[in-house]
Amino acid sequence: MTENKISTSWAAIVGRWSFNGEQVTYLGTGDEQAKNSFGICVTNTELTEGMISCRTRLADSTVEGKVLLGYRSPTERYILAGLLGWRNAYSIGEYDPSLGWRSLAVAGNADNLSPNQWYTQTVELNGQRLRVSVDNVRVLQHVLKAPASGQVGLFAWGNNRVEFEGFTVERRPGRVFVVMQFTEPYQQLYQGVIKPVVEEFEMRPYHVGEVFGPGLILKDIAQGIVESEVVIAEITPVNQNVFYELGYAHALGKPTILLAERGKQLPFDVSGYRVLMYDNSIAGKTQLEDGLRKHLSAILRD
Repeated sequence: MTENKISTSWAAIVGRWSFNGEQVTYLGTGDEQAKNSFGICVTNTELTEGMISCRTRLADSTVEGKVLLGYRSPTERYILAGLLGWRNAYSIGEYDPSLGWRSLAVAGNADNLSPNQWYTQTVELNGQRLRVSVDNVRVLQHVLKAPASGQVGLFAWGNNRVEFEGFTVERRPGRVFVVMQFTEPYQQLYQGVIKPVVEEFEMRPYHVGEVFGPGLILKDIAQGIVESEVVIAEITPVNQNVFYELGYAHALGKPTILLAERGKQLPFDVSGYRVLMYDNSIAGKTQLEDGLRKHLSAILRD
């Protein structure tokens, strides 16, 4: 279920801010000689899948106004995306506790943005794919190296004012990408166990066999893994395609649930991972459903 929310509850974490209904203003320092001045404020909303939109006005080209994603604390990793940064008009960046702020993607000449003009910036998060649009024109996209789940908010940089208004969060059901050998009895396992349990969590399960239209199947698989919140992999048969997809999910740091039929010999490469084992029986079906619920609950709680 899609949920739209206009945020009016804010907490200032770093820097000076003012809050007045739907208007949020970063006040800067007032000291033009100050260096590395920035501000962070957050809402009470968390986002793993969906879209954030707000209108932003910059006092001049020395400041930045961005959307903040994946916030947990000012000393942990978070993502910032929006107007200006790294001498460009649009940027996606990351705060790394060991390295500080670093750019992930940039575009546009900063001189093309006008001071004191309102711009509507929209940041869309699909799994680990991040897209930035300004005034309904997409300007950037980037695949994050790790999920960005956490609180959302605003980030500003500089010594002068940055104004925001109409901060809206649209939360969407997360997607669960399933990798397995789609022959019987595994197709039945998908339809009878995996899909119903995932839907209990108001998430959208799908696999590459449900993607229609022209194009390369490997591209569809890569996109499915990148844009999912969780990956479920059934690894009982030694299937090269399944293990290729599983390796890509692990490379992205994607939360992954492994399933395998009890009594089957697992390849050495995955023998060290926690695997949800199940019996191919009526009782085994119930146990698998219960185990899958517990794994999903643990992942979504984190």
